[in-house]
Amino acid sequence: ESDEIAGLGGGGAYAGYTASNTAARRVVPSEQQREGRRLVKVVYVVLESQYQASMTSAVRQINKSEGGVCIECVGYLLEEIRDPQLLVELQQDLKDANVFICSLLFVQELAE
Repeated sequence: ESDEIAGLGGGGAYAGYTASNTAARRVVPSEQQREGRRLVKVVYVVLESQYQASMTSAVRQINKSEGGVCIECVGYLLEEIRDPQLLVELQQDLKDANVFICSLLFVQELAE
């Protein structure tokens, strides 16, 4: 799968990162990438989809490098976690996460 289309799954021609399909936005390092490296799991919630594209690209680059860590990463849009099923999925992902990022969320968005 190419880096250019990573995370652009499900939901029709223009769905992209706004589709409620976290599996399409989940980045998991291959066994080869994990070999001899520490795995760090990152879960994040953002307000806008373009931040997910940037995060996916960054994680893929880290996993391609030869550093001491590799990253499993999954992201959610704030609007997605209003869905009870996706909220449960987020809670499950957080159980074994090493890092949680909640970025560019404002009190007004949380209240709506």
